[in-house]
Amino acid sequence: MKRKIVALISFVVLAALAGGFFYFWQNQKDVRALNKTLPKGVFITKSLWGNEYKVVNKIDNYEFKVPKAWTGIEKIEYIPETSDEKYPVTSINLKGLKGGSRLVAVDKFTTEQNPEINDWAQKIFDEYGFSGKFTAGKINNIDIVKTQENVHLGGMYVYFFSKNSAIYVITNASEESIKEIILNGKW
Repeated sequence: MKRKIVALISFVVLAALAGGFFYFWQNQKDVRALNKTLPKGVFITKSLWGNEYKVVNKIDNYEFKVPKAWTGIEKIEYIPETSDEKYPVTSINLKGLKGGSRLVAVDKFTTEQNPEINDWAQKIFDEYGFSGKFTAGKINNIDIVKTQENVHLGGMYVYFFSKNSAIYVITNASEESIKEIILNGKW
């Protein structure tokens, strides 16, 4: 009798483990497909419960959560460091699954130590022929400079901030999405 109970319990435990593995495997199918297109050191993670996605960039040492309203990522691209005229820059461009304003670009420029963010933002805009009036602000403890570029970027918002001798530039059509990315990031 004891052997039957032990066998039954073992069977139930194995079935539960197999079911859990199958659930996990199916739940992560979209993440596996997205990660195939990325270089080693850049990847997407997804929470086991719910649809919380995170972009992890170990090459450039930052990570951020994708806005919840997007319910996932449709497409992601990593652009390795290029010497774009004067400044070394890497980029992550991604497109969310749902909602408006679901295209975002996160650029990381390598700069001199502790640059003056407002001057740097103006200099970049001038060099690339963009236009916009800059305003300074704060998101939690991060000093930002932001603008809306209406001539070349179709009204997109551009946020600049500095961390650890790097300038981050986040571009999106929604200020709320940019704020959510900055707040939920490790820069």
